[in-house]
Amino acid sequence: WAKQFMMGHGVPTAPFSVHRVPDEASWRIREMGGRAVVKYDGLAAGKGVFVTSDEAEAAAAIAEVGDRYGPRAGFVLEERLVGEELSVLAFTDGRDVALLPTSQDHKRVGDGDQGPNTGGMGAFCPVPQVDQALLEAIHRRIVQPTLAGLQAERLDYRGVLYFGVMVTATGPRLLEYNVRMGDPETEAVLPALSSSLIDLILACLDGTVGQVRPTFHPGAFVDVVLASGGYPGAYRTGLPISGLDEVEQGCLVFHAGTQRRPDGSLATSGGRVLNVVGSGASLDEAIERAYRGVGRISFEGMLYRSDIGRRQWHLT
Repeated sequence: WAKQFMMGHGVPTAPFSVHRVPDEASWRIREMGGRAVVKYDGLAAGKGVFVTSDEAEAAAAIAEVGDRYGPRAGFVLEERLVGEELSVLAFTDGRDVALLPTSQDHKRVGDGDQGPNTGGMGAFCPVPQVDQALLEAIHRRIVQPTLAGLQAERLDYRGVLYFGVMVTATGPRLLEYNVRMGDPETEAVLPALSSSLIDLILACLDGTVGQVRPTFHPGAFVDVVLASGGYPGAYRTGLPISGLDEVEQGCLVFHAGTQRRPDGSLATSGGRVLNVVGSGASLDEAIERAYRGVGRISFEGMLYRSDIGRRQWHLT
C-alpha cells in the first residue's frame, strides 16, 4: 500500500513489484542482477528487509520470507538504491508538519555495516552532512507530496510520520513510511528537543502544528545499542546486567530488553537490551561520552557496534 501511495502521489521512490509466489519474481531478480531489496509485505518489527547483492542472495532472502511468515507471504521486490540513508521524523496534523532533527540509523549488526540487518544498532543526530538545501529538497519532494496525498485520499492522519529517506546522487528518494517514532532514532532525537513534547502532541490533535515552532538543544546526540550475543539470531536471556549505577551523569540509558529479578537486580530479556545515549558540543564529544557509558555496563555476550556516528558519506 505504501509504495502504491508514493507512486500515486509523486513521491520519488525505487521501482518495485509485489509478489506472493517466488517464481513470479525470478525475472525481476535476473533483470536487476540480484541487486535488490526484498521486503516482507507486513509488520516485521524492523526485521523484514533484506538487501541483496546477487541473484543467489535475493533468492535466499525470498525463501527466508517464506520460512518466517508462511509460504504465501507477500513480499515487495525493489530496485536497490545507492546512497546514504536518513531518518526524518515529523509531527503532523494532516496539513502541516513540524520536523525534528535528522538522524541516521545503523541497521547492520557489525562494524562497517557488515552482517545481517537488525532493528537498529545505534543512531545519532543531527546528521552533519544535511544542509539547508537538502532539507528543503526533502520537504519539497517527499514531505509536501505526502501531505497532499493524505488530503487527496481523505486520510485524517494525526501523529508522527517517519520518513526513511535515501539520499542519492540525483536527490532524496523515499524508502519507507512509519506511523511511529523509529527505534533507535527516538532515543537520540527526543533528548535533542528543548521545547515541549506535549505541545507538539496536542498540536497534532487540535490541528495547530503549523503554529508550533519546536526548539532544540545545540550539539550532538549519539545512541549505542547494547544487544544480546547472537542477535539478530538466537540469543540467551536472563543474564545479569552490571555497571548501570556507574554510568556518568549526563549519559542517558534507555531500557529495551531488561527484566527485574526477585532480588531487585536487572537481567537481559530481549535481543536489544539497552540504549546508551551520550551528548556533547560536537559529534566527537557525544560519541566519546556514549562509549564511556557503554564501557561501564556489562553482561555476558554483550554485543555492540564500535563505529556509531563514524559513517562516511559516499553519494557518487
